[in-house]
Amino acid sequence: VSGSYTPAPGGPFSALTPSMWPQDILAKYHQKDPSVESELMYDEFGFRMDSEDGEEPRSWLGSEGSPQREDPQQRLRWQAHLEFTHNHAVGDLTWELIAPVLPRSERLRSLVLGGIPHSMRPQLWMRLSGALQKKRASEISYREIIKNSSNDDTTTAKQIEKDLLRTMPSNACFSNLTSVGVPRLRRVLRGLAWLYPDIGYCQGTGMVVSCLLLFLEEEDVLWMMCSLIEDLLPPSYFSSTLLGVQTDQRVLRQLIVQYLPALDRLLQEHDIELSLITLHWFLTSFASVVDIRLLLRIWDLLFYQGSLVLFQVTLGMLKIKEEELVSSENSASIFNTLSDLPSQLRDGPAVLGEAMRLAGTLSQETLEAHRHKHLAYILNEQAQLNNGNNGTLNANLNKVVRRQSLRRKSTLSSLLFGEDEAEALKSKNIKQTELVAALREAIARTAEHFHCLDPHHSSTDLTPDYSMESHQRDHENFLVVSRNRRRRAKALLDFERHDDDELGFRKNDIITIISQKDEHCWVGELNGLRGWFPAKFVEILDERSKEYSLAGDDSVTEAVTDLARGTLCPALKAIFQHGLKKPSILGGPCHPWLFIEEAASREVERDFNSVYSRLVLSPSVCPGQAVQSVNMSHDTAHAQMDVKFRSLVCVGLNEQVLHLWLEVLCSSMAAVEKWYHPWSFLRSPGWVQIKCELRVLSKFAFSLSQDCELPDKKESCPVLKSEVVDVLVQHHLFSWDL
Repeated sequence: VSGSYTPAPGGPFSALTPSMWPQDILAKYHQKDPSVESELMYDEFGFRMDSEDGEEPRSWLGSEGSPQREDPQQRLRWQAHLEFTHNHAVGDLTWELIAPVLPRSERLRSLVLGGIPHSMRPQLWMRLSGALQKKRASEISYREIIKNSSNDDTTTAKQIEKDLLRTMPSNACFSNLTSVGVPRLRRVLRGLAWLYPDIGYCQGTGMVVSCLLLFLEEEDVLWMMCSLIEDLLPPSYFSSTLLGVQTDQRVLRQLIVQYLPALDRLLQEHDIELSLITLHWFLTSFASVVDIRLLLRIWDLLFYQGSLVLFQVTLGMLKIKEEELVSSENSASIFNTLSDLPSQLRDGPAVLGEAMRLAGTLSQETLEAHRHKHLAYILNEQAQLNNGNNGTLNANLNKVVRRQSLRRKSTLSSLLFGEDEAEALKSKNIKQTELVAALREAIARTAEHFHCLDPHHSSTDLTPDYSMESHQRDHENFLVVSRNRRRRAKALLDFERHDDDELGFRKNDIITIISQKDEHCWVGELNGLRGWFPAKFVEILDERSKEYSLAGDDSVTEAVTDLARGTLCPALKAIFQHGLKKPSILGGPCHPWLFIEEAASREVERDFNSVYSRLVLSPSVCPGQAVQSVNMSHDTAHAQMDVKFRSLVCVGLNEQVLHLWLEVLCSSMAAVEKWYHPWSFLRSPGWVQIKCELRVLSKFAFSLSQDCELPDKKESCPVLKSEVVDVLVQHHLFSWDL
């Protein structure tokens, strides 16, 4: 077919981007080919309109007017807003002069909620989603991406090829291999699989990409998908584990309890698993389930507000059909109504209006808090299913790998303003998932060490408790332990008993300290015997009445030091470093230790009037005294802050309160806000998940030296030979300073 044909206004294919106009079909329309008119009718989006039983051709896409019939007033409002926000521009305002990212405002949100004029959608979607910024900032071009992903022999390429004609078979642009949209769909999907190798290809992305291709050029579609994957949706939405979308189904179910209690009772009564229906809605961002005109309105909001819109729209649609659902007679009727629900709703303003009335107050912060909680539940269930197969679990946690940004800041910019925090912000969800995975692996390795060396710990449950009640039990258990506190000590050498009131022991015996007789002597109990002994001959193990374990004693088992300081501490430090405000040449030093010092000191100064205050100010639960102790011993040795951090973690392990210390530090909001960005781990609800993970370590008894990384102190007095010491001790001819 020669020449180029243009669709009639409001006619078939008129709503598509010009490069997607199927010229072969348009040529037949222009030539008045009767075979086209009698066999196939298409709407303005390129979908076939079927006529059945002699009825007039009717589109499954609804009866709402063409999106090209724009409201002149709405278009003028958008033009006025763009001109107002770009009043510095000289001459006529063109898209080239409009910023790649539009500044957020209530006015802009109101305009988006009212709908974007269809002719302006390609340009505005790119700016609202951040895709245009990604496109301009990338140092790898779309052409290079396509070239690198053009291998036909990969497993992913073969999977994509199988699905090309299944994605949107009712649309003329994707109905056969020669259709104009099919090669574009192939290139974009392959490009995404190359950019995100650990995601590869997901059928959900195919539906989203094909819908986007109807309205945007293929290069812009790829960057729109990058924005969806990296910014607008949580991590693992399209990964093989579907961890992100699974989590959102749990969150949706909880929100239904809050916003639609009658529907919640109905679902429980009939034992209906809603996620069997709604998971596909979320996975395709409604692309495969709603009227195309309604989809455009939903996507207007999605590209501006992110995944929050998926929940609001779903709740709104369920609310509209709530009465019909509640009046259903049986489970099959309810299930069918829910399955057909999206395709029955075609009035965009009505759906969005109900969504905002019902769940307009739902905030991103609340959503993230729910996500962290339910993600923890899912990880817990996976851990149980894997029976401790941590390698499998951690592999699943890391299924999302971000596109590596090739754009680098200038040296001057880095010096003046620190590292590029925009990239860190965009990858925060993925990074947090990786940090949790690393911490869980470190805890698992530590637990394995105890399992191997100490039979007492062979049956210790490693499943974190994520319930809300667990946090209350933390404080109750500590109060009980504090009231019944006993101190334990390990004998440093043999001490023979000569008098009835003495307590004899052997090296490494564990003695329960009952009282302090005087400055140099303690009263203790061992194997049912009580008596006094020299305080210098023992070493205090802990203050919390835990059971001693050789596996956790670094003087007996050196491997535990490597696990604590070489594996666990780096994983914890990475969490404390996430979102820490970066230093610059204009600012001071920056290290997690500085935050810990300030937060701990702030907690020490808290009001003593409340029970919680008295609890956190206890020597074991408040890290303040431990921080001071570490500083005193380490400053004299000029130790670095990394060493101090590791030593403090070891003290927390010894006291079995590392998880409580984290809670205390994160509760110091003034310090947290001073040192951390809003998107950081410690400033988000995600720290509660970390606390639950660390609580597992309180089941193990550590006896780690606080000063093991410090240089040995020089002896200030002559050292007696061990044989002489033994004789002196045996006959009680020792000095208290021996």
